[in-house]
Amino acid sequence: MSEIASLLDDGTITDPFFQVIHDGEWNACIGKQGDDLNYVEGYLDAAQILVDTLIKQENYRGRDTLAMPILYNARHGLELALKFILRELSSINMAVPRGGAADHDVKAYWEQLSGQPIGDLHCRALIAELQPFALSLGCIDPGGQELRYFDSRDGKQSLAEKAVVNLPLIQASIRGLRDILGNLINRVFQLKEEVAAGAMTNECSRADLVDIARIVGPQARWIEESFLDRKTEAKATFGLSGNGLSRALTAIREGRQLRTLIGLEAPLAHLTAGLVLEVAARWLQTYPPPTLNSEPIIISADEIDFEEMVAHGEAVAALDNWVIDRLSVEEFADLETVFYIGRDQLFGEFYERKLDGTLIAHRLEPNRSAVVDDIMSKTNFLDGLIAGLSRVGQPNLSVAVEQLQNGARRKI
Repeated sequence: MSEIASLLDDGTITDPFFQVIHDGEWNACIGKQGDDLNYVEGYLDAAQILVDTLIKQENYRGRDTLAMPILYNARHGLELALKFILRELSSINMAVPRGGAADHDVKAYWEQLSGQPIGDLHCRALIAELQPFALSLGCIDPGGQELRYFDSRDGKQSLAEKAVVNLPLIQASIRGLRDILGNLINRVFQLKEEVAAGAMTNECSRADLVDIARIVGPQARWIEESFLDRKTEAKATFGLSGNGLSRALTAIREGRQLRTLIGLEAPLAHLTAGLVLEVAARWLQTYPPPTLNSEPIIISADEIDFEEMVAHGEAVAALDNWVIDRLSVEEFADLETVFYIGRDQLFGEFYERKLDGTLIAHRLEPNRSAVVDDIMSKTNFLDGLIAGLSRVGQPNLSVAVEQLQNGARRKI
């Protein structure tokens, strides 16, 4: 009797596959703790691991028996990936879902994706790269049966017209398929973030607009004769009509962060450049930057200068009080918004929405000192502010603040 049979027989194990065992190393998350991508990645990984192990171990006895599990796992992983991608793109209105009842037709799902004008050049290119894989696995096994059963539903032998497959070729193809799908799924996740920012058109994603802005160049040069050539290049690259390019250029000009790519800036809602520089200079008095290429210093307890600590605490309090006196609630909310956009690397087009939420919170906050100290005491405040200014449409002011920071660094 096997070990598991003995455990089942004596009641130690009641379910040979799904019994919960307290094991911190090999418990796998499934069901309510799982994720749909686990299925996509799992079947593709299984196919890759099987064929890699088979070839590495030179397991010639397993060639015929494992070929079908390898191919089926690859096919099923592709099917799940196509369904996932189509569903995610449909959720952000960048694709139309396939009509009718769900089935297992890999070729049909790929055709549904490739046959519609998804507004992202990179996404379309990756979908096109899937064509040979979708056609091969979709045509050989249109219903998800041929690679699973020796006999098909109509009683005929599966794969009756095939005789051999080459496992090293399959190994390389699965690796390539996984790379394409990985890049495509990552791009879909990026598109969901871009759509939330709103700077796009039906034909062009945010990433497309960035590339178009680089092609057409600064708006100040659009009066040049060469601008016509740059427009032609942009239309050819992204498959745009004249109106499509006009919509793209309008979206670029209206985007807080995007417009900086063509040499335009966007004003802040409440802060002036002078006030931002004043805040930066005052903050640097309390938090001077380290010298360039300085090494971290480890200080032991007996080296702590408590008088210096007290003095720093007083300087921090003085900075907070200065900010409260110098900046209105609206101006400080603006400052905080720019900082977080820079620190968290958010798209600048989120600026207005983030500012509205921050203003509501600040106007309801009775303890303004705590709110101010929370931001001004952050040692990365100036770094976040510099990055944020660039993102919200103030690249020149960002450079000016960075120059202040560098100037303070040189004086140490």
